[in-house]
Amino acid sequence: MIFPRVIAFELTRKCRYNCLHCRAGAAMGIGDALDTSACKRILQSVGACSKPLIIFTGGEPLERDDIFELIAYAKSLGLPSALATCGYKLDSNAAENIKTAGIGAVSLSLDGPTRQMHDSFRKSSGAFDAVVNASGILKAHGIRFQINSTITTHNADMLDELARIAGELGAACFNIFILVPTGRGEAISSQLLDRDRYESVLEKLAGMKREMPIDLRVTCGPQFARIMATRDAPVPVKGCLGGKEFGFISYRGDIQICGFLDISAGNLAKNDFDFGKLWASSDFLNSIRNRPSFKGKCAACEYLETCSGCRARAYAVTGDFLASDPICQYRPTK
Repeated sequence: MIFPRVIAFELTRKCRYNCLHCRAGAAMGIGDALDTSACKRILQSVGACSKPLIIFTGGEPLERDDIFELIAYAKSLGLPSALATCGYKLDSNAAENIKTAGIGAVSLSLDGPTRQMHDSFRKSSGAFDAVVNASGILKAHGIRFQINSTITTHNADMLDELARIAGELGAACFNIFILVPTGRGEAISSQLLDRDRYESVLEKLAGMKREMPIDLRVTCGPQFARIMATRDAPVPVKGCLGGKEFGFISYRGDIQICGFLDISAGNLAKNDFDFGKLWASSDFLNSIRNRPSFKGKCAACEYLETCSGCRARAYAVTGDFLASDPICQYRPTK
């Protein structure tokens, strides 16, 4: 059994922001479902199988009082870690604690190149300034960080501006997320890129990847792997890794292929915190890993192993996680 190289651990769904696209529907009124002890048992269980990168995420993980304790505990288990934050709680003291506890990298989100655009998307005044401030603090403390941007019809024509700002802020990576209309994102499903626009965005990103001085990655856009394969990329780009090289653990302890596909492969708190057993034996996960079970044009596509399609977007739009990715334009040669 191949265990994931990366696991995103959703520590909380508590957050001050009310972002339009939030898959978790995060809000300040949502409590932490797992206490410190349970979180540590989950980390122990994961560490007993392999040593993946743990991305501590939320909600806003810095809203947890025990966040630095959990980061340090992961480090004691030999688990490298990263932090996904909105930035509004990141000050110099937090940066020092992040560095001391063992975080190797941080991600910040920027969904518009202007204050008005980003703040309106996040439905929070000051969100843009929080990212700029946080990036400066991270840079001053020598902590590597990346800028994430969720792409919709709202900002698809602003890739160059977003990439420029990411570089100016000092980011080591510009990471594009293609909208998956789930959680609060379901309400903005009309902003999902159509097939032609999605294809043009991928082509644009492929050109940018060759030219940018910093790394460019695409998440929830597995067809980018197909585009790059046709361009003889020096380093192969992988498509969706959910359920294989990537896993997700929810704030309730559910194992999922990613945060955007809210289907549980088993709850760790209810199954003796045995990550290895659930990861290997889940019928749901094995159906994702079993390529012949896919449907529609994905089943016939010669890029299936390269891409795999977005299972979460297929489920959000069609109700079937094995269906074809609804925004993929490509027609298989078969």
